[in-house]
Amino acid sequence: MVVFQNIIILLCSLLLSGFLLCSCSPSPRYYAKVDKLLLNREFDSAWHLARKNTKTFDKLNAVIYYLDEGILAHFAQRYSESNQSLAKAEFIMDELYTKSVSKHIASFIINDKIIPYSGEDFENALVNLFMAMNYIGMGSLEDALVEARKLDNKLNILNSQYEKNKKNIYKEDAFIRFLMGIFYETEGEINDAYISYWKAENIYKNDYIRNYGVSPPVFLIENLLTLSRELDFDEDFRDIQNKYNNVLFISPIEKKSLAEIFFVHYNGLGPVKVEAFFLVPMPDKYVTKIAYPEFKKRIYRISNSKIYLESLSNNRSYVFETQLMEDIASIAVMNLKNRINRIKAKAIARATAKYLTARQAYKSANRQGGELLGLLVKTASQVASLASEQADVRHWRLLPAEIRFGRILVPPGEYKGRIDFVDSNRAVVISKQIQNFTVKKRERKFFMFRTVN
Repeated sequence: MVVFQNIIILLCSLLLSGFLLCSCSPSPRYYAKVDKLLLNREFDSAWHLARKNTKTFDKLNAVIYYLDEGILAHFAQRYSESNQSLAKAEFIMDELYTKSVSKHIASFIINDKIIPYSGEDFENALVNLFMAMNYIGMGSLEDALVEARKLDNKLNILNSQYEKNKKNIYKEDAFIRFLMGIFYETEGEINDAYISYWKAENIYKNDYIRNYGVSPPVFLIENLLTLSRELDFDEDFRDIQNKYNNVLFISPIEKKSLAEIFFVHYNGLGPVKVEAFFLVPMPDKYVTKIAYPEFKKRIYRISNSKIYLESLSNNRSYVFETQLMEDIASIAVMNLKNRINRIKAKAIARATAKYLTARQAYKSANRQGGELLGLLVKTASQVASLASEQADVRHWRLLPAEIRFGRILVPPGEYKGRIDFVDSNRAVVISKQIQNFTVKKRERKFFMFRTVN
């Protein structure tokens, strides 16, 4: 009878864990409030709301809390606070990299939601990207470069955990390579800048186009042409011109007489991770559930941004658009699809183990207490198995869907302007005035905007 009691305790534990794990993270109502504040561009209020909901996140979801707090602070231009939160998230992620064996065994028996969330690989990498952007907001390109280098090293470490033929599809980041080029160029390290731009172009050409449909931006090619000429890489210069014969060449002398203005546009709501599952009937009428996560893209209206600048010195006007450089939504979808077979294999093995345990429990109960007791145990184990088999749908929900980027070279002086956020029909959805600003020769100035419409 002791054996039977232990079986009942195990089954009840599985059943209870299935229900209790549903309350580990904030409710959809919380994120609905955050989304509404973001829609209304009330970024500071969204950050304060996150801080008030600290207790909603338990230890299993600490990473998600700090990621959310960090990115909301970034949108609110609280760059120092953002880096503090993102650094905490990164610290926990690093600690979880060496995971507990006992917790992994438990997740194999029950589900992945009982272990602390350590983040998707691309989420881990984007921590350093947004920390770099925070340093840009604080005017410290040198510290931004440090974060970019950390990301470069992190991607190597993350990919080293996978077997040779099972590397993640997201193994390099073209956008961060491009930013590194800007940082190096600002520091006068033009050889390193050229290498970074060259790597970015290769990643866009060989990886981003194929996987996410994102091409190398024109200003990246312009930078490659300029630096290849400055470094006297004549063969490289000719090769680049032949590949991109529609891109204008800007001489190093001309570029050094101008200022460079960048517009960063965080657009749309990132994808949501949802549970998908299928049921598998077994020969003895027992049904197993195989649950796994999927990313679903969300719809947003704004598709581009157009910038209008006017020089207050000579009334000359400039009009240019941003280009898509980081399709975070597609990276999330493709990255998960890339390893979904590994996730499903674990889910199938877990479901099989639950089935075999339940079958043994049924046989023991039937032998010790008769057919009625056996039927009771079989039913209880079926309910427990279905309830406890849940896909881990935790993710960094407040990421933008994409990062767009615009660049213009202008003479030094004072400027005014605006940025129009437009839909696919070129209709203006939102228009925002750009506060008057002054730029000096060879200065690089960044503006950052967030839209979720």
